[in-house]
Amino acid sequence: METRKHYLLLPLLLLATLALAGCKDPYGASAKAGADVASSLVNGQKTVDSLRVSGLISVQEDVQIQGILKFFLDADGAYLTCVSTAHKNGDVLGTYTACAQTFNTSLNTPAELALIHVSNPSAETQITTIISGVTSGVNLLITGLGGK
Repeated sequence: METRKHYLLLPLLLLATLALAGCKDPYGASAKAGADVASSLVNGQKTVDSLRVSGLISVQEDVQIQGILKFFLDADGAYLTCVSTAHKNGDVLGTYTACAQTFNTSLNTPAELALIHVSNPSAETQITTIISGVTSGVNLLITGLGGK
């Protein structure tokens, strides 16, 4: 259950990052948020693998969920590239928010989300918590950026 708490804390960590930065440093806050999301997704991959090892999910379910988490990691990489490019181009107003909104759209891709089917209710709860933590965190980032 300790790993589950980690995912619940992601939105709070992102909010704290934004609060500390006061969005006076949207680049720093955005880059930190992207790093936090990546860390959470990597931990999520480990959690999903441990669910398979413990027999709570099948190999096929593991492969599907790992594929989704990899898709999200790739989207996070694209987000971080977008943030870096925005910073190099002079921190134009709205660019960080646009990067985060594009990332959020990727996280809510119906074809990917439709693959989340796990037969064990306990495992499904943990996987849903991972996904919800990441999407909540990105939504908080968008709100915290406030158009920056």
